[in-house]
Amino acid sequence: MIYLAGATSFLGKRILIRLAGNGEKVRCLARSMEARRRLEEIKLKFPDCIEIVGGNLLSPDSLVYGLKDIEKAIYVVRLEYHGYVKNFIEALRKCNVKRTVFISSTTVLIPTDIKVKKDKIKSEEYIRNSGLDYTVLRPSMIYGADGDNNFSKMLKFIRKKRFFVVFGSGENMIQPVYVEDVAKAVTGVLENSKTIKKIYELAGKYPLKYNEMLKIVRMKSNLPFKIIKLPIGISKFAVSIYKQIMKKSDLDTDQIERMKIDKVYPYNEAANDFGYSPVSFEEGIEKEISELEF
Repeated sequence: MIYLAGATSFLGKRILIRLAGNGEKVRCLARSMEARRRLEEIKLKFPDCIEIVGGNLLSPDSLVYGLKDIEKAIYVVRLEYHGYVKNFIEALRKCNVKRTVFISSTTVLIPTDIKVKKDKIKSEEYIRNSGLDYTVLRPSMIYGADGDNNFSKMLKFIRKKRFFVVFGSGENMIQPVYVEDVAKAVTGVLENSKTIKKIYELAGKYPLKYNEMLKIVRMKSNLPFKIIKLPIGISKFAVSIYKQIMKKSDLDTDQIERMKIDKVYPYNEAANDFGYSPVSFEEGIEKEISELEF
């Protein structure tokens, strides 16, 4: 049986459906009543494959019952919460569960000194020193369906407003990865001993400029939206003022600064070790647009 922590997350849900759809038995951690409710909805489709157990990542002991008789575990909770990672590893050790896949991100590779990067790196250090038969996967920016924090929000904004703001020149390189490619990679490495004690970057088929990405979005969505470009300096100032007024905002000045960085990630080792072969952005965004019913 496979244990899945983070089963209700954007990526975790896709991993769960893929595993259950393949007939795998999956025991899911539900950390709240809302999480349990959402998992019960998925279980209706796969009643013989999904179990739901309680637990709290604040306490290793609360996880022990759910980890009994588990052979493999997948951890899809955000890795910047390194206290949770440490507790999860302790619980795995208590239950003698060795084989584990952890989801990190390519944030750990960007050349800026930000807290989330430091926290993820600290968690990866815990994992490397855990003694587990781990694999760490580092996806780039994930997209692919309603609920992602990237392109679904962009598409909904464009459909409603008919414009989109670009911070900077738009000449920076990006390499977003389709969510199903990441889910497939997780299930693929789980059964592949060659991937034990290794870390892999997962990105889209090829990198493209942000401006090129917007052209593809315009073509695939058939939405004639206007593109407004703001210099990085002005953008950071505007966002800082907006955050003071609104208090809650998805944007911060660090994110604006990172718009200058090229985010390109070779995935040769993943391709060689477990056949990783992602779709192109054109194909992935077309699938997302179809799911969003544009």
